[in-house]
Amino acid sequence: MKKYTIVLSTIFAMAFMSSCDQDNLNLNPFDSVGVDVALNTQGDFDIAVNGLYSMMIDEQYYGADFLSFPDVLADNLIINLDARQTQRSTFEWRYNPNDTRLNFMSDAYDVVQQANFILENIDKLPAGAQRNNTEAQALAARALAHFNLNNVFGKIPTQDAGANASLGISLNFASDIRQTLARNTVEAVYNSVINDLEEAADKISPDNGIERFNPDAINGLLSRVYLYNGEWQNAVDAANAVSTSVADFGNFTGIWDDSSDDGVLFKLINRDADTDISTAVPYNQELTAGIFSEYVVDFGFFGQYSDQDVRKGAFIQTSPFEGDTYNHVVIHNNSSINMGSGVVDIKVIRAAEVQLNKAEALANMNMDGLALAALDLVREQRYVVNPGGGETGQALKDAIQLERRLELAFQGHRFFDIKRQGDAITRTNAGQFADGTGTPPLFLTLPAGDCKFELAIPVTEINVNPASSQNPCY
Repeated sequence: MKKYTIVLSTIFAMAFMSSCDQDNLNLNPFDSVGVDVALNTQGDFDIAVNGLYSMMIDEQYYGADFLSFPDVLADNLIINLDARQTQRSTFEWRYNPNDTRLNFMSDAYDVVQQANFILENIDKLPAGAQRNNTEAQALAARALAHFNLNNVFGKIPTQDAGANASLGISLNFASDIRQTLARNTVEAVYNSVINDLEEAADKISPDNGIERFNPDAINGLLSRVYLYNGEWQNAVDAANAVSTSVADFGNFTGIWDDSSDDGVLFKLINRDADTDISTAVPYNQELTAGIFSEYVVDFGFFGQYSDQDVRKGAFIQTSPFEGDTYNHVVIHNNSSINMGSGVVDIKVIRAAEVQLNKAEALANMNMDGLALAALDLVREQRYVVNPGGGETGQALKDAIQLERRLELAFQGHRFFDIKRQGDAITRTNAGQFADGTGTPPLFLTLPAGDCKFELAIPVTEINVNPASSQNPCY
């Protein structure tokens, strides 16, 4: 874990407006608050909690890179070698400890440190619902950051038989910047994440909107974590605790231009005047000549989208740029609220994912009828006509994974879905143009079990935290 160069008195410089019950957060930053007075009143804690959400929108965390690199690493995208070739080492699985493009570790640990500072001071607040809600949001933020960090730099429990005993990331439970922390096992990391989320679920306010952690968001995240941990029944139970329905077919496109929140459980507010982070930049830029793409949709994956699938038009635009036609990723490109290209709200978890988590867990328990029902709750709202045919057994499991890939594309999931199932990454031998012609990827397959599934711990982190250790392969 990084030894921070900032001091706690500046952490709140990016904090949000302190009101906890507003429908929309005001992102204008406050002046820095001295550490001696930073956390004394409920208002101080509100500012600190709002700061957690601001920090999660950093461009190397949810603001951009963390949403894009799981697809860059996997098989949903292909690099356009005529563009800037950003993240090329990631795409070609040549990343190394000096690669700064994947150094979201420091940003995620910043969130952990901020959460810990809140939790260390929580006893200053009087017992009651407000204190519980403050504590729950800090616990949820810490849990999500630890979970995301481990899935990048450590194994996922269901990945192989030895995953739980292998080294995950360093769990951090204090705000002290002088710490050096050894890496914990994957099992210890997941136990901590689950404990934090379960405690948060007991304390979170039902009045929080989707711009904050709320009961549905935390239970939805628990369904994800339990699924990754191989706890099938717990994943189902957590999914059943979510009351929000899957977004309707007619509202789906509006989710991505911020005109609809249908089916969204938790999102991070991203505004021109405040954060102004373009989540589209890792994929493309919009120029006067059209969309100039860094990465385009893999030709084989593009073919998986039916013309009757509402996601095809919401996620992908087939159009020319300087004489060549591409299948561009446009899910993050335009907002009905913001003026800046690519400045859209970040949808961290939606009800559709929760139903797919549930479907997969039920299928793994051989409860095919219930699994199919959960799957069809998604399919019936994505196609003009549900293409399902009452699948069972392996065909049902395959249908769930296909729907998961189609539903969660370009949202930070694909690499982890392949990794947690212990599969290989296999790309099609097609080029970058819309018809599959062009230059195919230099590297087509990352074999199952390859040590490159665990990314390199950044050398900057190793240098400041000698108690940590590097992953195999590097």
